[in-house]
Amino acid sequence: MAKSISLIFVTLLIDRDASTKLPTTVPEYEQSILEEIYGEELVTELSTEEVQVDDFDVGIAFAGLVKKYGGNADSDAARARYFNRERDLEKFIGNRQPKAGKSAPATAPAKTAAEKKAAEAAAKAGKSAPAATDFAELLAGDVASITVKLKDLTDADLVAIEAAETEGQAREDLLAAIDDESESRKQ
Repeated sequence: MAKSISLIFVTLLIDRDASTKLPTTVPEYEQSILEEIYGEELVTELSTEEVQVDDFDVGIAFAGLVKKYGGNADSDAARARYFNRERDLEKFIGNRQPKAGKSAPATAPAKTAAEKKAAEAAAKAGKSAPAATDFAELLAGDVASITVKLKDLTDADLVAIEAAETEGQAREDLLAAIDDESESRKQ
């Protein structure tokens, strides 16, 4: 279904090797895929820009991701880790839409990957969503209660909660449980 939405486009610099640096501008939802493919430390965010997109169709966007990253098993696996299904992409985009009466700044300074993921998790925690995606509330619990709720999260939420936990308490047993859940979904 086509609709008008706000998307953030990021300009990235991908350090392929000592002599090759590739600048590229992609929608925000592709940034994590590129970081997975090339390595977080080799993908640097240069700038961001919020753009209003008319007639956006999440089905076409998802099909584009599958086509773009599906030609190589490693890149397709990276795409599937974050957006295995169309609804994962739809939820990611929906969670980033500005609330009525507020708009995000048009440009922002570059952040590290850890800062971006922590900010995404904090942004999700502030939105009205089911308790399973309220990361601040979820991470305040004990490891056993959190581990039980991991299976209800999307792949993208698992990545975000892992980043939030790494930046926060960094409980080894919880991080291991998150990794185990991610690995179990790949099988």
